[in-house]
Amino acid sequence: MASQVPTLYCGRCGAPLAPGATFCGRCGTPVQLQAAAAPPVYRYPPPPQAGYRPAGRQRMAPVLIAVGLVVVVIIAAVGIGGFALSQFVGGSRSTCTSNCAPKVVAPLPEEATYRSSAYNFQVNYSSAWTVRSQDAHGVTLGTKLGLVSVVGTSGATPDQVLQSTINALPSSQFQDVTLVASLKGAHIGDQDGVGEIFSANLLGASQTATKVRFAVIAAARGGVTVAVFALNPADPKNSPNGMPEGQAFDYLCTEFTWG
Repeated sequence: MASQVPTLYCGRCGAPLAPGATFCGRCGTPVQLQAAAAPPVYRYPPPPQAGYRPAGRQRMAPVLIAVGLVVVVIIAAVGIGGFALSQFVGGSRSTCTSNCAPKVVAPLPEEATYRSSAYNFQVNYSSAWTVRSQDAHGVTLGTKLGLVSVVGTSGATPDQVLQSTINALPSSQFQDVTLVASLKGAHIGDQDGVGEIFSANLLGASQTATKVRFAVIAAARGGVTVAVFALNPADPKNSPNGMPEGQAFDYLCTEFTWG
């Protein structure tokens, strides 16, 4: 079998040359100088595909981690911001000056205690206050600015005790007694009651009149009715219900324990 003559190509332009040709039929270059055998063509097998995950999956994990971190940061920021906002709002809230409900206040330091032997109720109060009088039925305390008394009785409704407490005030000392407002949310201990705020002129020993505010709160449980009478110099512009020690009085009512 005759061997096949290899095809020659022009070394200049790459055009195939006819057998025995001395010049390139395309560019005219002499065959003796430029012709060369066509280089063998090698076909390499394609490289095996690497076992990589698709680009989308490779990018999902970092994205999910980043999103998770952002969510955690947002939750923490909201929590801290909410706490700071509650502190700021609590400190800048406008002061209630009339008809205010009971407030949650910080406990008084160094409490002292009175217990009624007749009705078995207990009153906790600041040890900085002084006892002016006490018996089996109740106690009267001198505060920093005024006074407060807690007295128990039986056989009467809270409304009757409230009215009798006001009527028992000596007219020679309490003048121009005027109802300011009914006290919403009045309570003694965990028992709801009735309460009212009054203004008056209080005459002292020198017959000098001092404007005052006083509150009367009454509540009943188990056949026992308790009345709380609290008195302060009037300060309607800066204090709830015009009573500077209003929160201390409210704390006394909150810490009251029924027998």
